[in-house]
Amino acid sequence: GVISIFSNIVVLGIFVKYKELRTATNAIIINLAFTDIGVSGIGYPMSAASDLHGSWKFGYTGCQIYAALNIFFGMASIGLLTVVAVDRYLTICRPDIGRRMTTRSYATLILAAWINAVFWASMPTVGWASYAPDPTGATCTVNWRKND
Repeated sequence: GVISIFSNIVVLGIFVKYKELRTATNAIIINLAFTDIGVSGIGYPMSAASDLHGSWKFGYTGCQIYAALNIFFGMASIGLLTVVAVDRYLTICRPDIGRRMTTRSYATLILAAWINAVFWASMPTVGWASYAPDPTGATCTVNWRKND
């Protein structure tokens, strides 16, 4: 977790230092660095502490926050990796379309990835499924045992 946070902060620092790297396609990488920091900063410390404790040690509210944020950052990461795949496909296989991609196009795709993550992370908090400790008790996630 520490290595992940540190290396992603270095990535962000490089983008801050070198303006020429701040392109529309690299905006995807910048956003991925934020998702990695989110997962590493929240997920690893709490699950490691619970592993050492032998069960989830942050109570019901901690479980809800932990699970929602981990699902949020995880889904955002998956969405952003999908945007990378679409970008590479359009650039390599469909250059006629790839050349027409604008900063606004990339911003829309990146925003869609974040909105999708908010949607899926918020569903258990509004009653569609729920968050609970996983079977090992070390982390919290979607309650897969509840089958309603």
